[in-house]
Amino acid sequence: MYVWDFDMVWRNKMVFVEGGWLTVQITALSIVFGTVGGSILGLGRASKSLWVRLPVSGFVELFLALPVLVILVWVYYCAPLLLGISLSGFWTAVVVLSFSLSAFVAEIVRAGLLAVPKGQVEAARVLGMTKSQALMRVTVPQALRVIIPPLLGMYISTLKLSSLASFIAVYELLHSAQNLIMNSYRPLEVYTTVAFVYLILILPLALITRHLEAAKWWRMS
Repeated sequence: MYVWDFDMVWRNKMVFVEGGWLTVQITALSIVFGTVGGSILGLGRASKSLWVRLPVSGFVELFLALPVLVILVWVYYCAPLLLGISLSGFWTAVVVLSFSLSAFVAEIVRAGLLAVPKGQVEAARVLGMTKSQALMRVTVPQALRVIIPPLLGMYISTLKLSSLASFIAVYELLHSAQNLIMNSYRPLEVYTTVAFVYLILILPLALITRHLEAAKWWRMS
């Protein structure tokens, strides 16, 4: 019969604290860069200019199609040899997760913009608004109702995907836990604790997402 020993987890609690903190840093930076970049790409995807739309669409489709782990390993091991670009494991994870997230954000933003009826934009122009004014005062406020709930869902996915950084020896939560397992030979306790830490990190975002989806004021058109 297996005897659980969570005292070992408590004695090594700083492993989880430091690994969790690094996970938060990777996720936060990826979310910031991915959201800004994805918003710009989303506007490009919705552009009427073919010269803008085609390269942006190519970038987005590329990162939508490729698995994050494949990109992560390629950038970390192949980019220094083929492109002369060498990044630390931490920044490799941030860059790759940012690019991957930006592709999904671009699609979410594009869908949100297209969800706004064209008639409302045309009415704003008739009232004397410029294109930029119509965009900021009419299109964006309504598009946000469509954009934000799935966007928060992508943030949760990015937090989960940060665990892939363990494959390039970044001492985030999962990699730190694996090292602890090799020293303690207590995988059940360690992985249970890792799951609990991820739950603590993800639950607030999940609750915010559910609240926004259920809020009546948010669904009003």
